[in-house]
Amino acid sequence: MSRTITGNSYKYIIDESYGINKDGFIAIGTESIVYKGLKVMFSGSLQFSCVLKFKPKTQIIDGRKVDCLEKFKTEEWKIFEELRECRSVVRVDDVVGDLGDFSLICPHIDSGVIEASSYYCVIEEFIDGWNLDEYCREEYWKLRRYEPLDNGLKREVGYNEYSKAEKAAILASYNYDNQLKYQNQILLFMINLCEIMEFVTEQKNILHLDIKPENIMVTRYGKELVLIDFGRSKRVTVADRFADSGLDPVDYNQGETQEKQYEFGALGYAAPECFCEAAEGSEFPFSYSGQLGRMSLESDMFSFGATFWECLNMFELITRSGSSKFDIYDFYKDNFLNDNAYCNRDLSLTTTAYHQKLERIIKKCTRERDDDFTTSEKYYHSYKELRKDIELAKDSAPTIVKEENVKVRTAFHLCGIMASLAVVLLIINGIYHQQAYQIAENKWYNLTAAYNDTQFSKLSEIAKDCISFAPTNRVNDTYDKIVKFTYQNNGSISDYEAAMIVEILTQLRDDSHLPERVDEIMLHADTGSFRAISSEIVKLDVAEECTGYELATAIYNVEVSKTGVLEAYDILQKYKENTDFINAVIKLKNVLDNDDNIALIMESTGQTRQEVLDFFNSIVK
Repeated sequence: MSRTITGNSYKYIIDESYGINKDGFIAIGTESIVYKGLKVMFSGSLQFSCVLKFKPKTQIIDGRKVDCLEKFKTEEWKIFEELRECRSVVRVDDVVGDLGDFSLICPHIDSGVIEASSYYCVIEEFIDGWNLDEYCREEYWKLRRYEPLDNGLKREVGYNEYSKAEKAAILASYNYDNQLKYQNQILLFMINLCEIMEFVTEQKNILHLDIKPENIMVTRYGKELVLIDFGRSKRVTVADRFADSGLDPVDYNQGETQEKQYEFGALGYAAPECFCEAAEGSEFPFSYSGQLGRMSLESDMFSFGATFWECLNMFELITRSGSSKFDIYDFYKDNFLNDNAYCNRDLSLTTTAYHQKLERIIKKCTRERDDDFTTSEKYYHSYKELRKDIELAKDSAPTIVKEENVKVRTAFHLCGIMASLAVVLLIINGIYHQQAYQIAENKWYNLTAAYNDTQFSKLSEIAKDCISFAPTNRVNDTYDKIVKFTYQNNGSISDYEAAMIVEILTQLRDDSHLPERVDEIMLHADTGSFRAISSEIVKLDVAEECTGYELATAIYNVEVSKTGVLEAYDILQKYKENTDFINAVIKLKNVLDNDDNIALIMESTGQTRQEVLDFFNSIVK
């Protein structure tokens, strides 16, 4: 057996210096096993990097045996050749149908070996970088890493396996500036993708039909996109802009397999019209009643929108997912294959740093299908139109500070321009805050409409954004709305809910209502969380008389700081008959009721031990 593939002009070998386990393995795609390879001259004098895609020579699809090698040569390879002039589409250099005596042990497939009798090899150019999923997940947000094993190999470690400290560090990186930088990069990527798709679809009349993050490469240097994997692509014409999927009806009650797919493309990204008709009495998952399997430019645009949505939601989707393993097809069938979840995608999971215009763009791409979706103005029909909308959203979205232009800097020396600029900035700032407040309010209502406790971190973030961007005349109403929702949960609040409210109080520009708001916190405090809640309240500086603040300070000083026993005893005497704050009063009595504190009280007040104990015992509900 040989490890060498012989082509027309070169021989090809696996690059065993590449990959986490130094075996050259890159990934398993929808229809191929991908390795990093070396293209070697027959003389052996020069070597070039390449990608080796091993594809099955035949497949059984819908009960029919398909000659995949012949199909590739007559269809896909011709499409690659037609797109060769575009440097943003991956290039195919060679196709080797007869692998000779080549054989490769491959633990990533069921058979365990890639044999010449079953596979052919497509040689593509090597793109040094990441696919878009890897860039977002690993390179930017660090949501996946690799750790060494004892045998010298490495294994993938997902976010759900991270330690608490690692997760805390990741969450800390998800700050406003980082979100804006990420948003800006994703917008640039999507503009770039529009330009590529405009060439592919509108100039060359080719539908890709498998757009997803894994089929979009990001170059390491320059961060340009390169579109790969045209295995599902279809050629159309100006006169007939539709392509037929050719898939037979399926039983949606059964799990999807490689041989029997629900859809033409990738589950989660394929448009509803790309799905098969329902068979065996099963129910078609979407409300679309038009012709199924009739695919068009709008089908690719749906996948574009799904990809855009996933990139912007990547951090939230990964950090909020459970650690349990599930079959992806069963998961989609049970949770995602319906109009509400699959179509009309929004950004309700994400931070308010993401601009509202982006949500409208994504919804227009992924909108629930009407029978006239290929002509209706509610949908996109041109990548030029889509690119224009993304560029407008990018120009109007919150942005990070840009590098200063030298000529602009010089011009700013003129006093008149400075004065005008200040006015303009004030106006822009006001408009930005107004838009940001509307976005934050929309996020608040979307989240609270179906809220559960696992969403608290998002609730806290949106609440703080609501306060931060609220107009001066809306701040108090906004605060009341937030605490009303928080207090209604079983009538009491936890320490982390108290921490959120305290942080919001530090943001307020008017502290005239601070005493009564602190009293509210103590009145709604969970009885088992007084220590932690008191620790939060003492961060505030309440100058006026405030029962809640005094009790919280006394509890904190005695239980946490181990000081102020006598002052706390005075506070206890002051509020011993206050029935409104009876839970806090009892908590203060309990933290004072120990031998050391009693001895100190006896020494200072001249009371006997029994007198102090009698006083404590008199404080009951």
